Amino acid sequence: MPISPALIRAHLNIDDDRDAELLEHYANVAESYVASYTGQPFTADNPLMVQAALLLIACQYESREAVSFSSVHQLPFGVFDLLASLKERVTGYVPEGGAA
Repeated sequence: MPISPALIRAHLNIDDDRDAELLEHYANVAESYVASYTGQPFTADNPLMVQAALLLIACQYESREAVSFSSVHQLPFGVFDLLASLKERVTGYVPEGGAA
């Protein structure tokens, strides 16, 4: 289930219907990033995933230019902190007698 457009507009303080297609695209990218980073399917029922996606959407919407040495942009503060507890850990450890 995707993030609702109303929540995205509220987060960005947008009161009209401008940039609907662009915001939908940014939401798809953010949801895919969250799923890829955590190793879990994105779900709008998970508040940590939704908040991280909203931060990413806002960053993409506000910073549409490429990163350069004079304009260094990083992922918004808090994205990794919000998603860290959801991330599947891959260590390579196989318990004794367990399957690889």
